[in-house]
Amino acid sequence: MIQETTQWVINHLVLAILINTRLSLLLMSMPAIGAGVPKRVRAFLSILMTFLLLAPVARATEISHLPQITNLPDMAIAVAREAFVGLLIGGTIQLIITGLQTGGEVMTGTGGMQLGDSVDPTSQSAMPTTARLVGLLVTAILLISGGHRLIFRLLMNSFETMPAGEVVFDGSMLEIVVDQLTASLAAGLRIAAPVVCALLLSNVITGLISRTLPQINVLAIGLSINTLAMLIVLALTIGSTGLIFQDELSITLAKLGGLF
Repeated sequence: MIQETTQWVINHLVLAILINTRLSLLLMSMPAIGAGVPKRVRAFLSILMTFLLLAPVARATEISHLPQITNLPDMAIAVAREAFVGLLIGGTIQLIITGLQTGGEVMTGTGGMQLGDSVDPTSQSAMPTTARLVGLLVTAILLISGGHRLIFRLLMNSFETMPAGEVVFDGSMLEIVVDQLTASLAAGLRIAAPVVCALLLSNVITGLISRTLPQINVLAIGLSINTLAMLIVLALTIGSTGLIFQDELSITLAKLGGLF
């Protein structure tokens, strides 16, 4: 009886460690939680949610399918596999926001506003103000639209398709990451296209003015004209960022849902 109880505790302890690993990597990489949230808060959320997930996952897992890990190398391999699954789910969603922020950096660079770069408190790195605005906007849309609930539901479905300790790598996982890199960059270029086109048109007009009226100091007024054009077009098209993000998020969740 004591031996059976000890084996039951060991099996479920291993299961809890694997669940916590997959959940922790998801929390570390997903938007709104992965950056900007203190590490202690993330650790507390990870432990709390692990206890909440342990009972339903253990109930859905048959006794014969509980992870049977008896040595440290097998445990390290199992933990690495679980970490990859959590990172795949959270990191793929984060790639969307990163791609959109790249579009904000393109707008800032084309408009000549690099001097307005500041330290982003979420990533602790220098980032243009426009890129920070885009990142905060799409993160707010993610939380308001309930995207975080869909992400955690996807995590729960992953335990049904790939139970803890039975993760199998598939080539489609890498395909999703590669496709997401391309789609995220394309989404960033889509939100930057109107502003970039307006700035190019502003530069053409400024060049025509310099040819027509050589006595005007184009360098003195060119930056102001570009900044004004950038702010006006950005104010008119910033709403499209949310629509593009929602479309990309739904497509990405559908791809991950097909995988899990």
